[in-house]
Amino acid sequence: MKDGWPKEVLSDVENLTEEKIDEVLDEYLKDFKEGSLETKGWPFAMSAYSVSKAALNAYTRVVAKKYPSFCINAVCPGYVKTDINYNTGILTPDEGAEAAVRLALLPDGSPSGLFFFRTEEKPF
Repeated sequence: MKDGWPKEVLSDVENLTEEKIDEVLDEYLKDFKEGSLETKGWPFAMSAYSVSKAALNAYTRVVAKKYPSFCINAVCPGYVKTDINYNTGILTPDEGAEAAVRLALLPDGSPSGLFFFRTEEKPF
């Protein structure tokens, strides 16, 4: 993996493009197929999950920049009881949905291109 790759690519908001994100994902898939994720410095635990979330957050910033008249944000609902985690989450689905609904109902002119953990803005 190149120095600073992919973290610096995905966090360089000013120069971030869909093509750069796709390049990171293509590199991840190549390394995955070669069985070289660990040697190339990708996240060890739950790497596909981690990389997919980083890409989603990066796409959020690109799309928000591309469509400034829309309010486009990313949200983590928290650890919600769902089938994917065998209902081990600590929040109910209704509690998890609150964060997404709150963002969906933001008024025109609200901040865009941000990441929220539940109701709190967090850095990407």
